[in-house]
Amino acid sequence: MGLGRRTDWLWVLLGMGLGGCAGPRQHTYAQQSFDSVTNTCRTQPALCVGAESVLPGVRAAEVAVVVAGARAMLDEDKKRSVEFVLKECAEQARSKVLLRYHEGKIPTPEQCKEQVRNAKGEAVSRAIWLGNQMHAVALECVEQKFESMMPGRFSIEPTYRFDRRTGTSTLLGKEEVQLLKQPRFRHELKGTLTPDFVIHTGDPLQVIVVYDFKFPCTNTDRPPPWREPEGAPRGSPTQKDLYMEALQLDSSQVLRVVPRLGIFE
Repeated sequence: MGLGRRTDWLWVLLGMGLGGCAGPRQHTYAQQSFDSVTNTCRTQPALCVGAESVLPGVRAAEVAVVVAGARAMLDEDKKRSVEFVLKECAEQARSKVLLRYHEGKIPTPEQCKEQVRNAKGEAVSRAIWLGNQMHAVALECVEQKFESMMPGRFSIEPTYRFDRRTGTSTLLGKEEVQLLKQPRFRHELKGTLTPDFVIHTGDPLQVIVVYDFKFPCTNTDRPPPWREPEGAPRGSPTQKDLYMEALQLDSSQVLRVVPRLGIFE
């Protein structure tokens, strides 16, 4: 899609600001080695963030200052450009799925409650089934757009394990997540967090902003609420609360993307 020349130079600046020392492009789930630091990073550490920027001899306090500066790099113009793409992907996903599976018509509340079979043969509501299809299409769109616009600075559905007792989060590798999705291991994924789309500094644990797609089954003038963890007591922390706590973000950095309606905290 074309956002015009103004957006093009915004992305050039974004690439310079966030990616000046990224080194060879690699999958966002991979952890980078300290040995991959470039000469530019050595001479201008303020431009470099993520695992590759932790140079021998750099004090923890200095690293914290660098990371804090990196989190502020997504200024309002760049943020608007990011969100324009996300909203367009959400709109396209909703339209494509409804056209493909529902003759382009908006489901009624009654149809949303009907039970259908997913790919695993499990009975789920039509609302959940359609939402899953829309998520898949939207995330494919996002990956295609951002791979050229912001290579190495985003993750699609990263999985974090958050230990609330210690306040620490770890990133699970893609292969590990696939293994844990097998029925006999699935219980080990309980309590993990998997946001839809994350922009980060180059290190997926240094998150700048989180976006979750929300696809209402039928038309509504209100954004769907943040979900509470499945099986949790009423009043438990929501997805948003947990993202904020686990990734050390404030409310403005954890957002919902809703087709037709826009971006919401």
